[in-house]
Amino acid sequence: MDNLKVYLVGGAVRDRLMGKEPKDLDYVVVGTTPEKMLERGFKQVGGSFPVFLHPVTGDEYALARTEVKNGVGYQGFDCYFGPEVSLEEDLARRDLTINSMAIDIDDKYNIIDPFNGQEDL
Repeated sequence: MDNLKVYLVGGAVRDRLMGKEPKDLDYVVVGTTPEKMLERGFKQVGGSFPVFLHPVTGDEYALARTEVKNGVGYQGFDCYFGPEVSLEEDLARRDLTINSMAIDIDDKYNIIDPFNGQEDL
């Protein structure tokens, strides 16, 4: 079995810390593969990197990934995803420190904030 770990990320974490109800719930999955996500009943919808829809809630779950700029614009990236990509590596590619935080869904009091986003709020 894989070492799947799921985290709520991005704007939803920022909104919760600001006392607002998040509009979108986005999750990052660490320690697994696209094949294992499909075995769990998720539906793959991502094109250039694996994004999956939860079989019950329809929320988006993306595999942790790294990005390297290879061109211009929003699409100009080479993405790498694999079970060894860490949460911190995924958070490092995000646009702002306040969007580079995560909450461990197994421990809702465990806020992962490697780039001091809470300080910037």
